[in-house]
Amino acid sequence: MNSNSLKLPLNNIYKPSSSTSDNGPSIFLLHGFGSNMEDLFGLAGIFPKDWTVVSLQASLPVQHQGWAWAELDFENLPRLPKPKQMEQHQESVIESINKSVQILNLDPERINLLGFSQGASLSIFSGLMNPLFYNSIIALCGFIPVEEVFKKVKNKNLSSIDLFMGNGIQDPVVPLALADKTFEDLINLKIKPIYKKYHSEHTISNDCIYDVLNFLRTKNT
Repeated sequence: MNSNSLKLPLNNIYKPSSSTSDNGPSIFLLHGFGSNMEDLFGLAGIFPKDWTVVSLQASLPVQHQGWAWAELDFENLPRLPKPKQMEQHQESVIESINKSVQILNLDPERINLLGFSQGASLSIFSGLMNPLFYNSIIALCGFIPVEEVFKKVKNKNLSSIDLFMGNGIQDPVVPLALADKTFEDLINLKIKPIYKKYHSEHTISNDCIYDVLNFLRTKNT
């Protein structure tokens, strides 16, 4: 698979659209804690060929040459010990997407965001902070402490957010109870996520990929 990089606030790799016409749909990928931009880029081939795929990389270095969107408190996983890091990263994600739209002449009405694990947390958070920016958001094997971040999103119209959540029933990293609570809290904010559970662990199953592609197809036609 051919890959390139763009001059963005966040390091990245991308697969350009195969279409000769500009202004096409795009999807931006956010990896999990301790991973990097190469991880989810392996999914680039599953998306339609006329889509642009951009995989962004977090800027906080962690173990084994990995990267994080925010530090974690492993003794209290539902809590963000340094929420400012998540805030700064969501701003960098928005800036990186806006610049990508300009450079590649992408359709600003068909910007989609997919995050895995901690990247899923950031995807939901970015959607809450920018409810009219994304065409759709996919959050896989992740959660977010909605009550903790709600004070930052007050007075925003959140009902327009199109969100797909997918989690593994046997996920040992992000317990299903955390994803369930995220879903329930988002419902209380008048958001109506599609929430699917899979017989898998902390991974993206084939069934999940099938559902994600169907979700994206309905949101980008």
